[in-house]
Amino acid sequence: MTKICNDKTGSDKKLHVFCEFVIAAVAGVLTSFIHFSSAFIAAGIAFIIAFAFGIWKEARDSKQAGNHFCVWDIIWDIIGCLIGAVVAFLANYYTWHDLACNMIL
Repeated sequence: MTKICNDKTGSDKKLHVFCEFVIAAVAGVLTSFIHFSSAFIAAGIAFIIAFAFGIWKEARDSKQAGNHFCVWDIIWDIIGCLIGAVVAFLANYYTWHDLACNMIL
């Protein structure tokens, strides 16, 4: 029988949010130099990169003795990815637009 995780607000949840935020924000800043048709594409790329890392780490950690795959960690990872995706959106948007929202080319 599989173990159901009840650790919704454990001590490592803030670390999950922070790490995923940093990964998404860095990916967003790096993709901000690429001109996309929409800044949402840069945000989506940053989200996917950070979330893939979170899934990979959770799957790898679940193979360790005494550890398990925690759905709540993934939920907190998603929150960090979303916050980082906002940074990615803003970085891409304001790289290619001025403060009056006019396109810079």
